[in-house]
Amino acid sequence: MRMKISFFLLFLVVGLIIGAVGCRDPLVPGEVSPYVVITKPPTSGGTDIYSTVIAFHWENATCYNPDSVRYFWSQVIDTFGIYNPSFDIIRDLNENPWRYEDKWNRWISYAAPGDSGRSTILGDDEIMEINKSYIFAVQAKDYAGEYTKVFELGLNTRRFIVSNVAGPLLSVTEPFIGFREFVGEALTPVSVEIPPGIPLNFSWVADASSYGGEIVCYRYGWDIQDLNDPSQWDTACSPFVTAALEKTLYSGIHTLFVEAKDNANKSTIGVFEVTILPFPMDRNLLWVDDFYSIDFTQIMYHIPTETEHDTFWLDICSRSEGFNQGTDVYDTTPMNFRPPDLSKIGQYKNIIWTFNADDGTGAWDNVVRFTPESQVAVGSSYDINYLPLFLAKGGHLWTLGRSDGEGGLAAVLSPIAQQFPMNLRCEITGNQTGCDGDTSGVYSMPYKDYCVTVLDKVVGNLRTDPGMPTRNVDYDAMSYAYKDEIFGYNDTYPGLPDQLRLWSEIVAPGRFFDPAVRGFSYVEIYDPEYWMDITFTQNQGCFAPMYRMRARNSMSALDHTTVSLWITKYETIVPDVMSGVAVPARSVHFGFPLWFFNRAAVDSIVDVVFDEWQIKAP
Repeated sequence: MRMKISFFLLFLVVGLIIGAVGCRDPLVPGEVSPYVVITKPPTSGGTDIYSTVIAFHWENATCYNPDSVRYFWSQVIDTFGIYNPSFDIIRDLNENPWRYEDKWNRWISYAAPGDSGRSTILGDDEIMEINKSYIFAVQAKDYAGEYTKVFELGLNTRRFIVSNVAGPLLSVTEPFIGFREFVGEALTPVSVEIPPGIPLNFSWVADASSYGGEIVCYRYGWDIQDLNDPSQWDTACSPFVTAALEKTLYSGIHTLFVEAKDNANKSTIGVFEVTILPFPMDRNLLWVDDFYSIDFTQIMYHIPTETEHDTFWLDICSRSEGFNQGTDVYDTTPMNFRPPDLSKIGQYKNIIWTFNADDGTGAWDNVVRFTPESQVAVGSSYDINYLPLFLAKGGHLWTLGRSDGEGGLAAVLSPIAQQFPMNLRCEITGNQTGCDGDTSGVYSMPYKDYCVTVLDKVVGNLRTDPGMPTRNVDYDAMSYAYKDEIFGYNDTYPGLPDQLRLWSEIVAPGRFFDPAVRGFSYVEIYDPEYWMDITFTQNQGCFAPMYRMRARNSMSALDHTTVSLWITKYETIVPDVMSGVAVPARSVHFGFPLWFFNRAAVDSIVDVVFDEWQIKAP
C-alpha cells in the first residue's frame, strides 16, 4: 500500500545520477560494466532480517539493459569453508572473485519470460536455516561479454539473517470504522460499537516485503467458530479477495476475521468484534454543550460567560418540540471533556454540538480527530468518530463554535499537521507537494461527510508557500456574512436572512470586536476560491455553501469565502428505526459561534433549521 522509503530514495538517486553522467555506472566509482540493483526486499544498508522464503527482485541501473544475469547465495563461509558470520564475505568476493565462481547459478537472459531474469525466490525449494547469516549477490553481463566486477552491500549484494517472522503487515479499512493494522495471529480483536442498519464495507491489503516475503492470498469470514475449517470461511484463499461483501448488521455481536498469507505460509489474521447498540432515536434534540467558559464580569464581550452561553442556547433548544433541559443537555465540562457515549447519541434524531476547541481540549477534538493511514500503528486503539454513523442513520447535526487556531473542522488534524490552507485529501499529515503521499484524508469527516476539501483560517498557523497571497488579520477578519447565491442550496429557504451581522453588544465602542479596532476573527474558511485556483483544485460535488463572509478589507484573499455549510450527503436517508422514522433533511455547520451575531438573524436561521428537521414547537 505504501511505497517503502528506502526503495524510493534509491531510485531517485539512480535516476538523478544517470541523468548527470550518461551511460557510466551511476552507483560505483570506476565501474563502467553492466550493473543491476536489488530493489526488493528493502534493505537497511547493513545486515537485514528476512523470512525463510525471500523474494529478490533487481533492476538495471545503467543506460542499457544487460544481456543476462546470474546470482548466487550462500551462508557466510570464510576462506576455510567454515560458517563465520563475522567474515567480510563481500570484500572477499570483490578481491577474490575466483573463489566464488562455482557458487553462481547459470546465466539467464535479463528478458527471460515470467521475470525470471529479474527475480528469484529463495526458500521455496531451498532450506534456509533460522538465525544463520547469508549473502545474496547479482551479477550482470552485456552483449559484448563485459560483466559486473564490483559488488556493493545494499546495491547488488545483500547480507541477511533468516528469522521466523510474525507474519505480513495487514491493513484493514472500513469507511466508518477507519484503519487498523495487524501482524501475526495473536487474534486480539478490535472492538467497535455501531448502530444497527449501517452498511459495512471492509477492504484490506497486506505487505510482506519488509522481510522479503510476498503475499499469495487473502480470505475472510464472519462469526467463524473453527479457523481451521475452510468451510467456515466466506471465501477460499485467493490473491483477488481484497474486500468483503457489504454487510449490514441489526443486532448482537459479530466477529469478522481477515487473513493474509505469504509465500512462506506465514499468516496474519485481523479480527473485528462488532457490537450492535440499540439506536431508538426517539427524542427530538440533544444539545452537547462543549463550549467551556466561566462566569465573570462581562465587559469586553470577546467571549460569552458560561451563563450567557447557556442562556443563549437553552433558549434556542427550547424552541424544539419536547426539549427537556434536564435530560436533553450533555455538558462536557463536568465530564472532564469526555464526549457522550454512542448509546446517548442513539436516543436522538438531531444534535446541536457547540464547541470551543481552539486549545485542543474539548470533547469535539476527541471525537473527530482522524488518524491518517500512514500513522496507524499495529495494535493501537483509536476511538471511532461516531458522528458519521449518526448521520448515516438519518440523524442530523448542527455543529459550530469558536473555530480559530486549532478549532472547528481543523480539529480533525493533529496540531502538528495544521498549516493553512490545508488540503484534506493531499495534506492530512501536513503540507506536502502534490497528492502522491498519504491521501487517506478522504475518509476524514470534513472531507467525506461535510464535503470540504480545503480548510483555511482567519487566525491560525498560515503557510508561506510561493504564490500564497499576503495574509493579515486586519484585512482577513470577517465584517459580516451573507447568504450564498452561487451554488443554489439556499433557494428553497426564503426565511434564511440575507445577511448575518455581529450583535450590537459585540461591536459597541470600546468592545473587543469594535470595528474601529478589529474585525471578527473566530472564523474557519471552507474551500477558499483563491487557494482552489492556485492549486487547480475543484470542489466536491456535494459542497454546499450556506453563508459567505465579507472580509474587513475587500482586497483580502478571504473576501467572499464560505464560512457556513449545508451538509447534504445524507439528506435523503430515511432508515427504519426502533421508534419513529428519521426525517430526510440536511445538516448544518457554521465555522464560527452564533452567540456573537444579531439575535433576530439567528432566530430566523433557527426557524429554518428546525423547520428543515421538522422539530419546531408549535
